[in-house]
Amino acid sequence: MSAPRGPRAASLPPRLPSRREAMAMLAVGGAGALASCSSLPMEGDVFQSDAVEDGGGVLVQTAPGPAEGADPEAIVEGFLRACTAGLSDGFATAREFLVEGAADSWQPLAPLLLASDSQPLTVRRARDGGVSISGRLEGSLDSTGVLSAQGLDYSETLTLVASARGQWRIASPPPGAIVQGSVLRTAYTQQSIRFLNAAHDRPIPDPRWLSRKRLEEASIEALLTGPAAWLKDVATTAIPSGTRLQDVKVVDRAVTVRLSAVDTSWDPEAQALAVAQITATMKEIGGIDTVIVMAGDQRLATQVTPLDAAAEPGAVVGMSGGSVVRGTSTTRAVLMQPTTLGTSAARHPSLGNDGGVCVVSGPSILRVGPGGTQAASILSVGDSPADAAVLLPPRQDRHRWIWTASQGRLIVVDARGVRADVAAAWLEGRSVVCMDISAESGRIALRHRDAADPSSQSGERVDVAAIIRDREGRPTGLADPYPVAGLTGPGAHELAWYSGTELITIEPAQDGQGTPSLVVASLGALESTRSPGPPSANGIAANRLDQTMLLSDSDGQLWSRASGTWRVISTTVTDAGYPIV
Repeated sequence: MSAPRGPRAASLPPRLPSRREAMAMLAVGGAGALASCSSLPMEGDVFQSDAVEDGGGVLVQTAPGPAEGADPEAIVEGFLRACTAGLSDGFATAREFLVEGAADSWQPLAPLLLASDSQPLTVRRARDGGVSISGRLEGSLDSTGVLSAQGLDYSETLTLVASARGQWRIASPPPGAIVQGSVLRTAYTQQSIRFLNAAHDRPIPDPRWLSRKRLEEASIEALLTGPAAWLKDVATTAIPSGTRLQDVKVVDRAVTVRLSAVDTSWDPEAQALAVAQITATMKEIGGIDTVIVMAGDQRLATQVTPLDAAAEPGAVVGMSGGSVVRGTSTTRAVLMQPTTLGTSAARHPSLGNDGGVCVVSGPSILRVGPGGTQAASILSVGDSPADAAVLLPPRQDRHRWIWTASQGRLIVVDARGVRADVAAAWLEGRSVVCMDISAESGRIALRHRDAADPSSQSGERVDVAAIIRDREGRPTGLADPYPVAGLTGPGAHELAWYSGTELITIEPAQDGQGTPSLVVASLGALESTRSPGPPSANGIAANRLDQTMLLSDSDGQLWSRASGTWRVISTTVTDAGYPIV
């Protein structure tokens, strides 16, 4: 995939120089034979000073401006170094490398292009006389702080012109500044902005990269601007349209957010929800305990319920001796007996928020409604063991729809077995390997690969997409996918929501050596993190909210982690999973 291209080599700068200036300028390189190329060590000639932003703890970086008599390649290399320091100086030095018109119109943060730290960009003279930049990008950060398009092959050719004094300057800069990913991590931090689902009874976190210099203000501004494009079909807000931020003040561990004096007659419930959103967003920032929200001189709702308060899923659900049980101790509750299920070989139980239970039985899904005494088959995908082997464990969402997949195709049915036609054009030609539904049931995470070769991991991807529903909660489609990097390593399998903004998977030990690795990736992150799991771990049960997790292994053991140590908590409960409530 290639990054969006800016002006081509033949393009004019956004604002033309005066006639007198134009007469004094020369096009680069004439016939322009291919010159030598250089690999750009972007950290070179960028200096770190002792200056620190007040209260921000952000190290300031500087870079030199254009050198007298520098050739076109040196100008482009210097421009890239100045971009790296631009997050400290507002890209003032980078603009010195541009002709006047381009310097005035260039928008370095729309988007911010993130170069790979391990693979430096290459700068070389192009055949048409311009100077090309090529290499690998880690991603692209838009002006709202949304990171997307990870892993881009990038290529751009810049046009340069020379003044009457023979000083080369860039006339067609890239569409955004190019900085190293490590610089982004220094100057920015990832922050969750808290929006609401359609019913306003669950939060939907929206991960953004925001400047450390003004993190509190940037977080509220992001909240007031609204959800990212990929979440717009499911995320809403209780804050009235047109609300603006006046200021944010932090004293000790308390923050006061003052909004513009919008109409404050909105009902108490809406006020409480708006304050809950602001409070949850602010408390994502370390060191804040108290949040006060003002609209003009009026303080808004003082008593609010935390957004996550009603979302605890409770104890894990699993199979034991053919029964569906809840909990892992010897006092665990039995939810369904084999006689009710009609089989002693049921697997992968799923508990709905109405008390209904689904299980997998061969190539079928059985369901027992709340208070029911007999299971009914609501889905059958075939008759053979091979059919059963590819039926994914069911997930019951908060709207009482059951999600699974068979032969790589996503299937969604209601409690009666009536299918929902869920449109997702981007899944055409793809085979679903595993999936999970988020805690608020507004998003789905999918691992999928090329359907023409489903046994190969080549081209495998992990995406998250918003679930589009009608007014009754019936799923009708999946919005455009949001890619998640770092979860498709060798042999990676399983996929679960680890928190509201994190996914977790398992990578098996390589060549039978060592232990499996747990891989966690945050939405919109540049990299994933790895930690060792217990031996033979092959299944994940995560509660989707707060990194609470159990692992199962090939010996039928259930593992829990405490203080960094894994221990077996059950040898009789299998197919564990947390319900969505």
